[in-house]
Amino acid sequence: MIEAINDGKDLYVSVTMTCIKVGTVGGGTQLASQSACLNLLDGKRACRESPALNSRLLAAIVAVSILDGELSFRKRLD
Repeated sequence: MIEAINDGKDLYVSVTMTCIKVGTVGGGTQLASQSACLNLLDGKRACRESPALNSRLLAAIVAVSILDGELSFRKRLD
């Protein structure tokens, strides 16, 4: 969603990801390339205080990447 706010002085841009499944523990996370990427994000180890913290971080990164792609695509259309 893209909309003008503050009397047109600012632009509010958001993306809604209704169902995004990401994981930072188990599965393919032990493979070399996946493990290296999680290490870059400092999201490889489990967080005992907040178990889903690393997955939420990864989901936010995915959503921001989608948002960036949307902005780039819209810019090319103008």
